Amino acid sequence: MAMAFGIASGVTPQAGLYTAIIGGFLISFLGGSKVQIGGPTGAFVVIVAGILAKHGLSGLFMVTMMAGVILLFLGYTGLGAAVRFIPRPIVIGFTNGIALLIASTQIKDFFGLTMKETPASSSPACEPWETTSAPPI
Repeated sequence: MAMAFGIASGVTPQAGLYTAIIGGFLISFLGGSKVQIGGPTGAFVVIVAGILAKHGLSGLFMVTMMAGVILLFLGYTGLGAAVRFIPRPIVIGFTNGIALLIASTQIKDFFGLTMKETPASSSPACEPWETTSAPPI
């Protein structure tokens, strides 16, 4: 599954395997809980592919480090418990939306079609966020 997520994200299958091995080792080494997910999740394929397309592999590494810092901050301050207040319909809607997005990106390969871009990448709702570059200081 890690190889498939690597390919779907736009990197090599080896990168997916390395990520699964290193991530699995870190989760095992640092402990965890019986309710913690310790593997790749499909929701990140769309996010990772968008970051890779716009910012490249170095941008993906930076975003990964930033996400880690945010998670550490939430853990140390206890703000991570706020996730309990997210309503169930929002979680279900997010999960269904990601499922439709991933499925729509696979239509081309499933039917053997030749398209310039996949339906997910041509949808305005799925475009990566706009960034503006600040003037040099």
